[in-house]
Amino acid sequence: MKRFEVANVNCANCAKTIKNALSEKYGVIDVDLSVTPRIVSVDIKQERVNEFMQELDELGFDVIKEL
Repeated sequence: MKRFEVANVNCANCAKTIKNALSEKYGVIDVDLSVTPRIVSVDIKQERVNEFMQELDELGFDVIKEL
């Protein structure tokens, strides 16, 4: 499981946008709205991390760092 601190995730609609756009390609995505910055978790292999982070960025959600 990979976890990322992500900026610009402000509400449940933001989380839904991420899940709808990326879950078909990456599987189950969890967005923890109870912490700031928000934590996005997804079960992907290391070689797909950069691709996933780039796609989040294209959606307008900046990855602060991988945890």
